[in-house]
Amino acid sequence: MKKTLLLVVGLLFALASPAAAADVSFDRPGVAMAVGERVTLSSKVTNPGAEPSGQVLAHLNVVSLTDGVYVDPEDWSSERSQVIENIGPGESQTLSWPIQAVNVGSFAVYVVLLPDAKSTAGRGPLVVSPPVHLDVAGKQTLNAGGALPVVLVVPVLLGLGAGAVRYRHARNR
Repeated sequence: MKKTLLLVVGLLFALASPAAAADVSFDRPGVAMAVGERVTLSSKVTNPGAEPSGQVLAHLNVVSLTDGVYVDPEDWSSERSQVIENIGPGESQTLSWPIQAVNVGSFAVYVVLLPDAKSTAGRGPLVVSPPVHLDVAGKQTLNAGGALPVVLVVPVLLGLGAGAVRYRHARNR
């Protein structure tokens, strides 16, 4: 009974909440990339309502879906917050988000819209985009498999060169 009452109250609260002043979506569901690579994601912010949206703050966030991988969002993007002054009814605005992969693993990138006008700052519903899934692979910069021939051949060549110089020098005496 108690669970049912809580469910009904929660449903009524959700239905009584004001409609979101905007919707946000990304241009793609996922990206496969390697550490150090850059990509620019685009998000589209749309006002589905009959009134202007007012000032809105769009904020980008990055979270790890891999256990034990720390994410500092400032390392991933230098532009994490953008202010949208106003979006008219039925209109849209596209935002660009430059991102650089800095860790190996699986990550989610999403945008949160917050009311940001002086009269509505901190009030009203938050709008969260669907996440963009980033699969970031490691980038191997050295090939250890090719090191053994170099380690063996270079000293032999240096020794042969030094021996040839010594032989020539001894012969000319």
